[in-house]
Amino acid sequence: MSTRVLAQTQLSVACQQLARQQLNLADAATLDLSGIHQLALSSQRLDLPAVREMISSSPLSLTLETLAPLQFGTVRQLLASPSGAGTAASAQAALASALSTASTTIGSATRDITAGAFAEAGAELGYAVSVCRGEAVTGIELRRGHELVLMRVSNGGGVESDHAGLVDATCGDRQRELEQAAARRGITITHCDQSDHASAQGGILIRNAAARRDPSLARAVTYSTEQAASSRTRRVLAEEPARRATRRAGGQA
Repeated sequence: MSTRVLAQTQLSVACQQLARQQLNLADAATLDLSGIHQLALSSQRLDLPAVREMISSSPLSLTLETLAPLQFGTVRQLLASPSGAGTAASAQAALASALSTASTTIGSATRDITAGAFAEAGAELGYAVSVCRGEAVTGIELRRGHELVLMRVSNGGGVESDHAGLVDATCGDRQRELEQAAARRGITITHCDQSDHASAQGGILIRNAAARRDPSLARAVTYSTEQAASSRTRRVLAEEPARRATRRAGGQA
């Protein structure tokens, strides 16, 4: 039997404070930029008073001043400029850039704390632990006898795990033990989708990593994910000239 789990996690107050310390953020700085980031990136056009109101929050300003000082400085310069639609659009774009930079940095710190908690949880439960940190994901390989758990932790604390090597339905029990041990370290599961498979060889995460024939599955799952992301980026960049030509043709029609 194998179990595949997709989970979203949340840092405890203590872990949030640890993240602030690692990022050199003030205690009052916010780590949650999701809502305002979506608004800044949306198609809704904001005027200068709206942008000014968005950054008036002290927790937000403290975060952006520390994690995205150049972009945030641009926002403030634009807010001090003569008002106009072009200036407002530039201020919104600069704010979106500052939020993207800060969000990536916070997401990376959250990933490190989350991955560290699960690695420590695995060691507590008697697994041999192997960790590989990449640019955007961290792979964790846990082994105990015939049992294997392969995990992929993403920026922001998203966790995908694949549990294999057991012949009965105890995968779910082992998964819960691992989650409970991580919770003791301040990482709680806020949403979880779990699916069970008949194969003791593991689900898609383990199979794809094993196909790379790397002796380290933690390294294999990390680099396969990042290579796939790099390929998608190259494809988007290659297709961009054609999209621009299509938009120009549509505008001339």
